[in-house]
Amino acid sequence: MLDSGNIVMEISVPSIGGSFHSGRNFYSRQEGQIDYTKASKLVEDQSEYTLQRLEEMASKIDDPRLDQARNKLEQAESIQSGETDPETAKQAMDNIQEAKRLLALTRKEHLKDIRQLELDKTADFFNKVVRQHAKPTEVLSFDNLTKTAQRVIGNTNGDFESHLDDLRQRSFMILWRQDWFVIERFKWLAEDVHLFPDAREHAQMVATGTAALKAGDIDKLRNVVINLDSIRIGSAGADEMMAGVNIVRS
Repeated sequence: MLDSGNIVMEISVPSIGGSFHSGRNFYSRQEGQIDYTKASKLVEDQSEYTLQRLEEMASKIDDPRLDQARNKLEQAESIQSGETDPETAKQAMDNIQEAKRLLALTRKEHLKDIRQLELDKTADFFNKVVRQHAKPTEVLSFDNLTKTAQRVIGNTNGDFESHLDDLRQRSFMILWRQDWFVIERFKWLAEDVHLFPDAREHAQMVATGTAALKAGDIDKLRNVVINLDSIRIGSAGADEMMAGVNIVRS
């Protein structure tokens, strides 16, 4: 994804050894609305998350692209807090995107090892945080799906990624039933103003959510959280559960 909001897509088909560009233009409205005069906190968040991802990968594999990605993140982190120069902020974000690209290439090269890392991390989070809130049938289903994902971890198709996404979604939905999780997620979204391209819209939704929280109307608060999630700039990566991890850890 380019910082203009344009998305470049390339499809790889391992069975025939070919790669193809989509030939179409895709656009992400929210990413394209980044105000680079106010993006220093967003750069900080993206850089921190990407570095965490890098360190996790470096604990399992050795690849020169990880060092290249680290250099890009160090360049991005040199941005000053409160930086208002849009060109400086955009260059920092470009460096982060390049680091993400290098991590994606590294993952592709060491696919089985990184898949194992991702599966172990997902299962560990479920065991430490989610399992205590799950129904017995949900626990059994999660454990069985984990075993299924483990069996196909070496497959070249997308079965593993599909199972992994399912596992993460199941964890999230179990937590989503918990009132405390909804409340903490609302507080996180309310505080991180930099994730929202339209500050006025964000403020209005936060006011609605605050009123719902004071009234003890959790169902209404859930709707506010859903709406906030729908308009925020994309989180730092595909693993949406990280937001839940940060909430629980704090």
